[in-house]
Amino acid sequence: MESFRLKSKVSVDDKEFLVQTVNDASQKSVVSSLFVDGKILEISHYPHDEEMTDRDVLKIVQSTHNVKKSELEQLLSMRQKVTGSGDTDLMLNLGITFYCKRIYDEARELFAAILEIKSDHHQAANYLGLVCLEQGDFEEALKGLSRAVELRPAYADYHNNYGEALLEAEFCQRAVEELETALKLNTYYADAYFNLGIAYVFNAIKREDFEMYSNMREKTADLFDRAALISPEFKTVQYDEAREVFRLNDLPRALNLFKAVRGGKKELSRQRFSGFYIGFLLYSDWVNEKVVEDRIRFLKERIAVNPNYVDLRQELAFCHLHQARLNWKKAIDQLSEACEMNPHLSKAEKSLECAEEFTETMKEVVAEIVKTGQSE
Repeated sequence: MESFRLKSKVSVDDKEFLVQTVNDASQKSVVSSLFVDGKILEISHYPHDEEMTDRDVLKIVQSTHNVKKSELEQLLSMRQKVTGSGDTDLMLNLGITFYCKRIYDEARELFAAILEIKSDHHQAANYLGLVCLEQGDFEEALKGLSRAVELRPAYADYHNNYGEALLEAEFCQRAVEELETALKLNTYYADAYFNLGIAYVFNAIKREDFEMYSNMREKTADLFDRAALISPEFKTVQYDEAREVFRLNDLPRALNLFKAVRGGKKELSRQRFSGFYIGFLLYSDWVNEKVVEDRIRFLKERIAVNPNYVDLRQELAFCHLHQARLNWKKAIDQLSEACEMNPHLSKAEKSLECAEEFTETMKEVVAEIVKTGQSE
């Protein structure tokens, strides 16, 4: 099979993004990667049928590339508009989308802007802390995450996130306190069990708390077992290797391996949530018609390759619903122009009135359908 490779650059301010899409003949898939200033941010895989001709594969490479490029351009163009709108819900969702795509500077800017508008916005405080943690800015990470805990002390997620940040900043004892609080709030919290296990391993290396060191091996093994039992996504080949290295008492290497396992699970969650928040934004009023048309074309090609993939058909339905809204808006625009040209055209005026009344209902119905479908 012939190899195809497409590249497109998108420059914003002092940054240069690169979208690269290729076909991987060995894996029978199309791979699209996103880079910024030479650093890879995201890799997306799209399997295709083994029997496809080179021409068909090229079409999939082209459509995938166009969608990923259009998606990036739309997100970047929305940043200033959304920030200027003062709509904290849109700002939050766009910020989370940037966070999921590892476009951290833009995400950080949005979360900080939300907190300027609403200082007690617990979600923005939490995500601002998470972004800072990913950027290695531990001081700001601890500020944001501790603020989220302060605003919502009953949220187990916030205690877990704060505990992880404390651990990365090498405050073992305080990290353990937060993680134990998370588990008191949710006894089936796999991530908190796993982070607590990492905390025990790290403490055994650092020896910050000697009380934690007693029965460390048994306690730590139990914590990792519980995490893997609740969330099988932890059970990877790397997890088994980490357990074996831990058994051999090579604690520094075990610590690195356990963190890598945690990172792998985070990546799976990141990919899932990225799709959700991208979808939320794609069906908002900020997206133009071309973006929706490109996505419809892309989804149809994906369905042709994967006819039994229900999620693809569901998203195609969402796109058509949003396309209907856009077409409805165009009809209203034409009726408005007709009324302006001839104010005495009663039929057009009545039609415009009815169409405008139905617009809000249609908007609410479509938004509810999309929201319900994406939350399943």
